[in-house]
Order: sequence, then C-alpha cells, then structure tokens
Amino acid sequence: MKKAFLIAAVSAALSLPTALFAAEPVEFQKIPQIMSQFDSADLYVKKAPTLGRLPKQQELGQDFPTYVADGKGGYTLETNNIMTDDVVVASMHRPIVDEVYNQWLIPTDVWVDTYGDLPTSTEFESFKRITTIKAVKIDEQMLELLGSTDGKTAVIKVSWDDKGMKVYKDGYLADYEYGIAPKEMHENYELAK
Repeated sequence: MKKAFLIAAVSAALSLPTALFAAEPVEFQKIPQIMSQFDSADLYVKKAPTLGRLPKQQELGQDFPTYVADGKGGYTLETNNIMTDDVVVASMHRPIVDEVYNQWLIPTDVWVDTYGDLPTSTEFESFKRITTIKAVKIDEQMLELLGSTDGKTAVIKVSWDDKGMKVYKDGYLADYEYGIAPKEMHENYELAK
C-alpha cells in the first residue's frame, strides 16, 4: 500500500512541471481547417459604440492590462501591454464588474481604418465602428486545433503581446488576429445587415 502511494506521489510530482508551463501561443492563420471556416463565416458589426481616448503622458511606458469577463460574474486578465504614444485606448461603455472595464490598446492606423477619426483628447469619446468583421465560433474541435489543454480555452498568437491572447469556448475568432470572449460578443456585436 505504501509503495503504491509512493509511486503515485512521484508520478504526480513528475507531471507537475509540465502543468506549470502555459501553452505556446498558436498562430491560427496557419491552420487550414480554421481558416477555411472564414470562407463562409458570418459578418458582424459592433452594435455598441466604443469609447476611445489618447494615452495620457504619465501612462507612456507603463503596463496596460486588458480584462475580460470570466463567465462566472468576475473578470480575468486577457493580455498585458506597454502603453506607447502610437495607440488609442479603447473601452466598452459598461464595466465588466464594479469599476473594471474591458479596455484595450489599438494602433492608431488600425483605429482610423476601423473607426474613422482619431480621438482628440485623453478623455474618452464615443465612436461607432465603420467596418465589419468575419467571425467563427470557437467549439471543441477548434480548441483542439488550437492546442487547448483544458477543453475550455486556448492561447492564440497576436502581434501586440508575446504571451498571446486567451480565447474561450463559445467565444469567436475574428478574421484579423484576435478573439472575442462569449460575453463581449453577445453584448457588443450583431450580425451585419
């Protein structure tokens, strides 16, 4: 009995280090089974306006975390970036919880292509998205293709964070290079008409 327990304990201890390392971000654009789904993907438009502002001087060079809903009434860290002077701070109107908002950084050229005009101050202004996105729902099969280790999430490669971006089952992959969490998709996007 003691020997069986000892073998189980050693086996568990040896498997622990692999559990401590997060999966490498996966570049979904290189997976043909995923990219072929975009050929017939639905077009979505953001129904909720996006708030946008220029970075504040004291924010430059500082960490900028992006939080999303965790599906359990709270929030979780999605990405962490360094604030630069060539981005726009984008934000949803309503908080995820309490005073925690889904806010993220968008390069200024991408912002102009997506929303038209740049914000003119460091205070949030409201903008309506002028472009549509193609998006495909993330299911179990897609999570497997993305190397999911828990069957609920995966990490995709993105240009703005070397650690990648976490995507969620029942969320969506957008045709550019990002994911949209289920709650954010439901609350902020609709099928384009």
